[in-house]
Amino acid sequence: MSQAIRTMFERIAPTYDVLNRTLSLGVDKLWRRQAVATLGDLSGKRVLDLCAGTMDLTAVACARYPTARVVAADFAREMLLGGLASGKLSSPTVSVLPIQADALSLPFLGGTFDAALCAFGVRNLDNPEGGLLELHRVLAPGGKLVVLEFFRPTGTVRKLLHNIYNRHVVPAIGGIVSGSPGAYRYLAESMEGFLSRAEFEQSGRRCGFVVDEARDLFPHAASLVVLRKDAAPC
Repeated sequence: MSQAIRTMFERIAPTYDVLNRTLSLGVDKLWRRQAVATLGDLSGKRVLDLCAGTMDLTAVACARYPTARVVAADFAREMLLGGLASGKLSSPTVSVLPIQADALSLPFLGGTFDAALCAFGVRNLDNPEGGLLELHRVLAPGGKLVVLEFFRPTGTVRKLLHNIYNRHVVPAIGGIVSGSPGAYRYLAESMEGFLSRAEFEQSGRRCGFVVDEARDLFPHAASLVVLRKDAAPC
């Protein structure tokens, strides 16, 4: 990712959690619980939370499976520090290793993880397919990857609603709360310029994954895609 995008995320880190709750009306908590539940029992498993941000998804995984060994990786150090300072990972039984890392060049050996999660991060990568290839590499054979994302909407009505919300509501509220309207204009534009869910599924297949599940989540804003490492990338 570019230095400019890293700097942007580090700038909005202090208000990131508040804005997630505000912009989604709290529904993002439900989305994260659904993402973790889709992976099945993670007890004792090695789990990667990629593009972990302030570690909301890490916290959900650890609360549900306290013996999971989670690595929370993100390229923005201030986001990880914000998650640590929040107290959401305060339980002494939780095993979490936060690491500042580039999603396109992960510092892990092949087959390191039994499962991986990535929430609202793939669309921010300079090369989303390159990120999928790295995730494929670090997953053990048969390992699952759950991607929670705002894919580009399809269908006239859905496109219209997304455009109104992304172009007007997100930058306005984001700018007021964070003091950085430009950052939230970027986030809105990144949704409109990203892959559709069907295109992302095809990208996953090219990278050697099988699509186990793909569905839109209430209220049809975010989507969940479950990929399983099956073969060598094309």
